[in-house]
Amino acid sequence: MDLTNLKPARIMLVEDSEGDVYIFKRAVADAKLLNEVIAFRDGREAIKYLQDEKNEMPGIIFLDINMPMVSGFDVLKQVKNIERLSRIPVVMLTISQEEEDIIRSYDYGAVSFITKTVRPENLLDIVSASPGLQFVIYEAVR
Repeated sequence: MDLTNLKPARIMLVEDSEGDVYIFKRAVADAKLLNEVIAFRDGREAIKYLQDEKNEMPGIIFLDINMPMVSGFDVLKQVKNIERLSRIPVVMLTISQEEEDIIRSYDYGAVSFITKTVRPENLLDIVSASPGLQFVIYEAVR
């Protein structure tokens, strides 16, 4: 693979808490990643964006479980049921530590489950240590 044809993959964050969006973006900036973070405040907005084939698709999605309107689980199921989106890694990002939520996340196709009790500066360390996620920092330019 010719590494000169790589560009930072877009990171999608679906999170209803403005404070958590700020913390996440700050963690990305502090890690000196060049990845653009696009944030959506609810699942309905994220689904609308993802369904529009004209939009640039993210290389990874961080998804809050508990959101108004459309839950993170519903977004995850829709992403995994659309063929062109199904290979995008989805990381569930939530305050829940319920075993049922963890099991549902993996059953629906999430690649990782991270609780918001993790300190922001450790977030990207945890993600980069998750199996299969290292490749998402860059994507091939077509």
